[in-house]
Amino acid sequence: MAIVGGGVIGCAIAFALARATSLRIVVFERGRPGCEASNAAAGVLAVASAHARQGVLLDLRRRSAAMFPELVRELEEETDIDLGYRQTGLISLAFSEAAAAELQDLVQHRNAQGLPCQLLTPDEARALEPALSPYLQAAALFPDDRSINNERMVAALVIAARNRGVAFRSDHVVRALSAAGRTVKLQLESGPFEAGLAIITAGAWSGELLAPLGIKVPLRPARGEMTAIQPCGWTLRHTVTADTGYLVPRGSGEVLIGSTTAFVGFDARVTPEGLATLLTSAAAMVPRIAGTAPLRSWAGLRPCPTIRRPIITFLPQADRVLLATGHHRNGILLAPITAQLVTELVTGTPTTVAMGPFSYRKH
Repeated sequence: MAIVGGGVIGCAIAFALARATSLRIVVFERGRPGCEASNAAAGVLAVASAHARQGVLLDLRRRSAAMFPELVRELEEETDIDLGYRQTGLISLAFSEAAAAELQDLVQHRNAQGLPCQLLTPDEARALEPALSPYLQAAALFPDDRSINNERMVAALVIAARNRGVAFRSDHVVRALSAAGRTVKLQLESGPFEAGLAIITAGAWSGELLAPLGIKVPLRPARGEMTAIQPCGWTLRHTVTADTGYLVPRGSGEVLIGSTTAFVGFDARVTPEGLATLLTSAAAMVPRIAGTAPLRSWAGLRPCPTIRRPIITFLPQADRVLLATGHHRNGILLAPITAQLVTELVTGTPTTVAMGPFSYRKH
């Protein structure tokens, strides 16, 4: 079996399949595992604070988030890698009356769904995070929305998969693939590779890879820019969000600032405009960030699906090819449930959720 793409989705699938089957699994990655969107992420595991009010995507988020404690325990015990799984919660901020009303409505809605959260006054929010802005109108605490060090998660998945016999081929670009009968042939610079099944987890590049087969994947790359700072004289315990911006504390003492979204093709450059947007948004949440020089900045290309949910399905035009992509901002969060669903599809086990909403449709 070939897995094309060694980001968090491909690595999680490799690990899950190696645990559940005796298949020979080879993962092909154009760079190093996690080198694209996975390592460029911030590792926020947002469920209750997310915009999806209900439906299949919310259900997928909830199921996947519930898998993290056991997955983290297993990976940390096996690899001795501290995954930086932070359980302090997330605080969402509102800076206008309209945003405060929307936040109050979300809290009521989540409580009715059984997702714990609590509306906070500005003073209550600053009691939890003293560095927060004095211009807050309202805030909400989502205690079960957590974060993880995404780079370490990918590294641990690779080690655990290798321990179970998975082979990783870094710096191997799959130029094309073809499917005939019960065989899928991958064309690499080093020559052809044949597999009985190919799982495409190439993120934003999945559509380009499948286009020669006449398959149009409803997907486009979305550039997300990030930066990191070192707080001076202040600290942060919770992940903090406002609108589309967020601050994520890391065990190293750094705070990650994210994130922009731009549809500029496969351009992964950090721009002065993007960096200015990040720092302005961050300073609105924590004023002491104003004037802080970034430690480093980076960008990644997220696979943004035009159908607004991931695509996890065998392709009707090539039934030996399984596509798992389109996770956009939720790749880290949805990796465990995606790996479980792909394993169920491959082994013919009844799937945990109905797969219709995540199937491929011609566009």
